[in-house]
Amino acid sequence: MKKIALFLCTALTIAALAGCGGGSKETAAETTKAQTEAAGGTEEKAESSDDKTADAEGEKAEAPAENPFSGKTVKVGCSATFVPYESIEMAADGSKAYKGMNIDMIKAIVEKNGGTVEFQDMPFKSLMAAIQAGQIDFCSGGMQPTEEREKTLDFSEIFFYPRNAIVYRSGDTYPDLDSLQGKTIAYVFGTNYQQVAESVDGAKTVGIQGSPACIEEVKSKRADACIIDGAGAAEFLKQNEGLEMSLLDKTEDCFAIGFPKESPYYETFNNTLKEMMENGELDEIIANHLSEQFILD
Repeated sequence: MKKIALFLCTALTIAALAGCGGGSKETAAETTKAQTEAAGGTEEKAESSDDKTADAEGEKAEAPAENPFSGKTVKVGCSATFVPYESIEMAADGSKAYKGMNIDMIKAIVEKNGGTVEFQDMPFKSLMAAIQAGQIDFCSGGMQPTEEREKTLDFSEIFFYPRNAIVYRSGDTYPDLDSLQGKTIAYVFGTNYQQVAESVDGAKTVGIQGSPACIEEVKSKRADACIIDGAGAAEFLKQNEGLEMSLLDKTEDCFAIGFPKESPYYETFNNTLKEMMENGELDEIIANHLSEQFILD
């Protein structure tokens, strides 16, 4: 009996151990499976994260570059004695507003691209130096893209061809440049009017700062005549008695906007200007400031 009892006890013990062993294997297998699934899940998440990163990078690469004018205030140099293109109008409270054809054009282009403009008045001869010194972002119109200037600046599309004029005192007659031979001619210093004046045989030429000062030279008889922009001359004659003008034929003189080399604003500005030239917006601005004789080709 003792042997039988001992045998049964031993058998039960072995069975119990076998059951425990089987349970450990299943648990280990389940644990391994769980770990594998967890690892697989982590890999899927990693792959998903990588895909999202790649997608984000792709979207970033495809996204258009931010407009350089957006939210920016650009500083634009101008010579505010250049009526009717650039001038300053003083209000009763002492504040000043910039007016003129070039002013309206530049404001329209910058505002179309989400920016604002801060104009800075300075002598025309100082505009290029101000750009090179980084004091302004670009300069207003009225500057012709000459070979010498293009060494330093990049220029926009040519947007206007002006007509020059000879302004003189009533009683005198100077219908053309040849009639000014041997006379004293005033011109705005640093402009193309200087070359026009100096091309007259035997003439004495005087450089003056700004068109209004040139008009005063003629009125005070310190000069026989001055050469200035024709549209501006027409405006000055309305405000000054005793003066007359002779409108000259169109030449290669032209207006463009000057930018520093590699300006971040150049391409966007120029593209918008070309659009306005094509859709008629620029013509509307010009017509608001000039009479037809200065607009027709």
